[in-house]
Amino acid sequence: PGSPVDRDLADIREDTLVVLAAFNTTSYFLYRGEPMGFEYELLRSFARDNDIPMKTVVVRDLDSLFHKLNRGDGDVAAARLIPTVMDSGNVRFTRTLYDTRPVLIQQAHAPTREDIPEAVDTLLDTIDAVPDSLSLRARLVSRPGQLDGRRVTLPTSSQYLAGLRELTVLETGDVEVVEVEGDVSIETLLRRVAAGEIELTISQENIARLRGSYFTNITVRPVLGPDHGVAWAVRSNAGELRQALDAWIAENRDTARFQALYDKYMIDRRGYQERVASEYLTSETGRLSDYDDLLQQHARKIGWDWRLLASQAYQESRFDPDARSWAGAMGLLQLMPRTAREFGVTNPDDPADNVAGAVAFLEWLEEQWGNDIPDPDERLRFVLASYNAGRGHVQDAQRLAEKHGDNPDRWEDVAHWMLQLSKREYYNDPVVRYGFVRGLEPVTYVALILDRFAHYRQFVTA
Repeated sequence: PGSPVDRDLADIREDTLVVLAAFNTTSYFLYRGEPMGFEYELLRSFARDNDIPMKTVVVRDLDSLFHKLNRGDGDVAAARLIPTVMDSGNVRFTRTLYDTRPVLIQQAHAPTREDIPEAVDTLLDTIDAVPDSLSLRARLVSRPGQLDGRRVTLPTSSQYLAGLRELTVLETGDVEVVEVEGDVSIETLLRRVAAGEIELTISQENIARLRGSYFTNITVRPVLGPDHGVAWAVRSNAGELRQALDAWIAENRDTARFQALYDKYMIDRRGYQERVASEYLTSETGRLSDYDDLLQQHARKIGWDWRLLASQAYQESRFDPDARSWAGAMGLLQLMPRTAREFGVTNPDDPADNVAGAVAFLEWLEEQWGNDIPDPDERLRFVLASYNAGRGHVQDAQRLAEKHGDNPDRWEDVAHWMLQLSKREYYNDPVVRYGFVRGLEPVTYVALILDRFAHYRQFVTA
């Protein structure tokens, strides 16, 4: 992995906590437009509790995870990591998040339509092409000693490889170990076992039992070793960060909040089945909503990345065309009745009409801010804030920023004064023309849309 960069908690507090995450069905993924995952939500809570901004970066090649960590591409590695003596020379592991154990995954019988859900029916079409050498053996493995002569497939990044080789030497005899390179998750290998494409693999037991609730022709046994912890990793010289994470885990691991997250992602089989069967498990399907094509079509009209417009639509309505706000805003992009009329919307409940009107409004806002805010990244923030709170209130915040010596063309400065516009002494200031506004709403609105957009870019094709 190389020598670690010099960056610890003090530097991170001044900047952003960058999480290097594996994308899988429990750690970090997108579902119906929202970033989710057990490790993602825990680290987000840690960051919030410590008042540190957080950014998540997907690492698809887990073989390079520790190299990227030490190079400074991120600060915490979150990938269902098993602390090992071999890896401890390169990184340091935190306290464990939970305990599990290694289990063998094997096919109980050849798959049927009932065993493999309709969402992955196409796997059944490949079974006739599976070589005889990979066909199901009549005898299930019931103990490690019966692995002699069998073929076990694991990702090259698997922390079970060393244990399997040790087990082979001590107990099992001649086991053929097949290492799979590249972007291959254990979920993918479990699916391939279910389809009969590979014979055996090894998984953490809790993950295997979740996956086994989806592919009902796989058997999760036998146990191949003792319980072990799953943890996060940091650079070996990031002692303060590790100490802060350890303290947070110790304080939270036995709380109801922590347990609820574990149950949500590791125990709730119904929720898991719903996610993996959905066409909106974005990390698997690349789809965000029923309206992806519509958003792509209209985003081009204003030169936006469609995933940005999708992030705004999620923020406004969670992709619900029937959504209504307490203030009367309607549809996918929550147009107010007056705005809808001004921009030619006749039926705000019709997704196409609603998105067309919203994009026309956004185009108008782009034009209004075009001369005042030349930097396109800064201008985008002003446009989004104006969409949410009205351009007049944003201009009031600009005037306050200028009056107090801040930069009125820099969103970070203007956002501070947006927050002050909910206070009497500021909304009654002579430079303020439009009065009171709940400034936290547009500031949060901008931040959430751009943060979600960063997640979308990692999972969804432009």
